[in-house]
Formats: sequence, structure tokens, C-alpha cells
Amino acid sequence: LAEAGLRPILVERGAAVEDRVRIVAAFDAGAPLDPTTNIQFGEGGAGTFSDGKLNTGTKSPHIRHVLQAFVDAGAPRDILVDAKPHIGTDLLVDVVRNLRRRIEAAGGEVRFLTQLTALRLEGGRVTAAVLRDGVTGAETVLPARRVVLACGHSARDTFAMVQNLGALMERKPFAVGVRIEHAQEAIDRAQYGAAAGHEALGAADYKLAVHLPDGRGVYTFCMCPGGSVVAAASETGRAVTNGMSLHARDGENANAAVVVSVNEADFGGDARRAIAFQRELETKAYAAGGGGYAAPAENVRSFLEGAGTLHAGVVKPTYPRGVTACDLGSLLPGELTGALRAGLSAFERKLRGYTAPEAVLTGLETRTSSPVRLPRDENGESTDVRGVWPCGEGPGYAGGIMSAAVDGLRAAARVAQNFSPAP
Repeated sequence: LAEAGLRPILVERGAAVEDRVRIVAAFDAGAPLDPTTNIQFGEGGAGTFSDGKLNTGTKSPHIRHVLQAFVDAGAPRDILVDAKPHIGTDLLVDVVRNLRRRIEAAGGEVRFLTQLTALRLEGGRVTAAVLRDGVTGAETVLPARRVVLACGHSARDTFAMVQNLGALMERKPFAVGVRIEHAQEAIDRAQYGAAAGHEALGAADYKLAVHLPDGRGVYTFCMCPGGSVVAAASETGRAVTNGMSLHARDGENANAAVVVSVNEADFGGDARRAIAFQRELETKAYAAGGGGYAAPAENVRSFLEGAGTLHAGVVKPTYPRGVTACDLGSLLPGELTGALRAGLSAFERKLRGYTAPEAVLTGLETRTSSPVRLPRDENGESTDVRGVWPCGEGPGYAGGIMSAAVDGLRAAARVAQNFSPAP
């Protein structure tokens, strides 16, 4: 949008990425949670702290454009040719900062620690955005006839704000579960056999899925070779896990989300109940961890047996706020726990050693994707609030960095095509 000459204003509730890194590090070390700047919120969004994996099932001519933009901002050139490109959280910090500088150089403006709290409408069309300064609390009413809503999957207050305007909010498929950690050497041996450890191979990854007889799917998600489990809370009193890797992927552990699909029967089919369902699980995880954003954890075999025990030996949990032994199965509805156990057993048949006694589960993983979708028309504009373009992962139209970027480019093109100067 900036390079098209439209001078966009980018509103970010969290801090600039350089400050965000410091705030997240302080939280990992035991500081209180900052609800506006954390692993979910801040410049670069959740993707900045989730390894920067760029592989996608999306088919689009925009993909090359996105990859080249990352390279121009400092990402390694090999992402242009790798089958499974990734940048790494350590390199993403500079990449994200350089992308911001590119926006500003082209005439755009970035406002940090500023949150969109309301939209004002006339005749069903947006006329202004109400912004709140996160430092002073002061509100500003900004005239706006075009709003691109790219708020990420954890902006629950933004979803509520849009729904309160009268916009329809639909539920969409999502999944919940746990993070599993193995010794990276064990995954290398399982995948590479006698060639494990060869310098040309790097850290092995995997992707597993099974469709159960009851119709539920269990699958691995966001697999992080040589990575760590991260504290991804964004709301007070609720614990959330995620995973990340640095560019070198040279950590001792491999981790991945193991999640089970959630259906309408689990929360009544209402979009608001879907968000409440996530929150309920996160509140249980916080309590089971003993407070202070420690996470509940247990060994895989213990989970399969419902024992609630944890022995950190070969695999030492990497979750930074500490872990507490817990029966993770008791935190989830019975059907989901049963599905996860069946899925893990099936994965053992696919990848030998997957349920080894030393493997560790840490919970809970609840933010795999947005649980809601904001409907839009064939032009990409909201069907209920004209002048609003929902896009990316939060409004329900993407499932990762690349698909969100491609959807954002489509939204930008449509906004530019529909642009006309204010009278």
C-alpha cells in the first residue's frame, strides 16, 4: 500500500521488535506478563517468535514476491530455493525491522503501542477508527474510509469489537493439544538412520497425521527442529505454549504441537463459545502449572497411562517459565484426551520412538489458528461493514506466515483498486 502511494497508517498494539525482544526475554526470566507486548502481540506478530517457517500449501504467484521481500530485508537467499524455507526467530528480528523501515521510506506510518478499540460507522460504512495510546490511555479519532483488519489469531478483543458493530462472526475449524519434545538426536536417527549426524543433513523434521474412526483428526503442527517450547501467553492468568527455532536449529530438543481437531459439539457451535473454550483450557493450564505461568507437563508414556508423572532425564523441558508435573489428560475434555492418546499411539507406528518414555509433553497448545472467521465478499470486503477488509490469520483466511502474506497482498491490491480520494 505504501509503495502504491496510499500512505497507510499501520497500528500495532505492541512494541517495536527491538523492544519486544527485550520484553519477551524479561517475561521468560520471570517478569510479569505484558498484555500488550508478548509472543502474540508486537511488531511482526506471533510469527516472529515461531521459527519463521515459510513452507505453505498455498498456490499463488505472490509467493515469490513475498520471499524476495524477505530476502531484500535481510533473510538468507536460500529461502528462494529451499523446499522448506525458514528464517529463524533470531534473524527475523532484523528482517521485521527492515520491513518496517521499507514501509516508512515509501510513505507509510507505523504507530506502536496503539490499539484499534472501535470503528465508527455511517450507513453501514466505516468513517473513522478510534485508537487508544497504550502509554497515556488517550483516545484519538482518526478519519478512515478503508480499514484493513489484519489482527492475528489472538486479538480476541478485536473480534468482539467487530461483532458488537453487528458484523457476523462465524466459527471455523481449529485444534488444541500439547507440545511434544524429543531429543533431536533421536528424531535424526528415526528419520536418517545410519546417516544421522551427517553435516549435510541438518536437524531432521517430521509431519504426522491420522484420521480417527470417530472423525477427528490428530496431527503435528509447527514442528521446530533443534528448537524450544515458548511461553506464549497474552492474557493474565492463562498459560499457552508454542514452539520456535533459531536459524541454526542447533538446540538439543525437537518439538512440535500434537493437536486434535475441535468440532461444534465441543463448544456448542457458537463463535463466541469457541473463544471461551480456548480461554477455559488456558485458565486450567495456568492453574495446573501452579500459577506464575509455569506450564503443566508429563512424560508421553505417563500421558498414555493417565499417570500424571514427569521425569526430566534425557529430554529436559525447554519451556522457560518452568514446568509442573500434571495429568494433562484431565485438562481436556475426555473425547479430546482419548483422541490424542490414539493419535500418539498411531504416530509411534509411523515414526519409531515417538512415544519413548523420556519424551515430554507440555501444555496446553490452544492457538494453532483463529477459531473464528469474519465473512467477506468476492472483492475481499466485509459483508457487514463496508470499507473494512478482513485478511490474514485472525479473520480466518490464512494458516501461517506465507498464506497470511499472500492474503495481505490480495487485500492491498483490492484496496488500491477501490481507492478514490476523499471528497
